[in-house]
Amino acid sequence: MFSRAEIQKGMKVRGNDGHAIGRIIDITEKELIVEKGLLRRHDFAVSFDDVTEVLHGEVVLRHGRDSLFSAPREVPPVEH
Repeated sequence: MFSRAEIQKGMKVRGNDGHAIGRIIDITEKELIVEKGLLRRHDFAVSFDDVTEVLHGEVVLRHGRDSLFSAPREVPPVEH
């Protein structure tokens, strides 16, 4: 279990397979905005329902990085 208060901008996000997905660049009332990629950057909205835990300062999702394109929705780039 986790508390939303534990989640902060800049935290790494990992899939349930342990692979790094990206980092949190914004937090809304219902979603995390996760930046994936450095050169070809994509931002994705990930529902808090997709978060299973916060472990060692990282957010762990219910799905792996391969499902990132089917579960969360891509959003326009966030200025940061």
